[in-house]
Amino acid sequence: MIDTIVLTRPKESSSGGGKTREEIVQDQCKEYLQKIPTDYVMTEVKELLQKLPGPKGLPGKGSDVPLNVFLYQEIQRMQNIISIVRNTCQ
Repeated sequence: MIDTIVLTRPKESSSGGGKTREEIVQDQCKEYLQKIPTDYVMTEVKELLQKLPGPKGLPGKGSDVPLNVFLYQEIQRMQNIISIVRNTCQ
């Protein structure tokens, strides 16, 4: 991230050659878009979480287990971040 900020700083001299700030940012966005994971399919995530057991020795499974609920909420938040980054880079 710091490298990107340094690369996009205004240049002190106006010598010819090299990429403009806009071109550098566009290249970085293209690179990030290739690395961003695909969207989660929330129905599939929910189905998989319903199969997860709770802690050993305790009853409960799926959404009856607080840790599984927490995991589902974190996946939702991560999906929001992925969407924001993808939309911003596009």
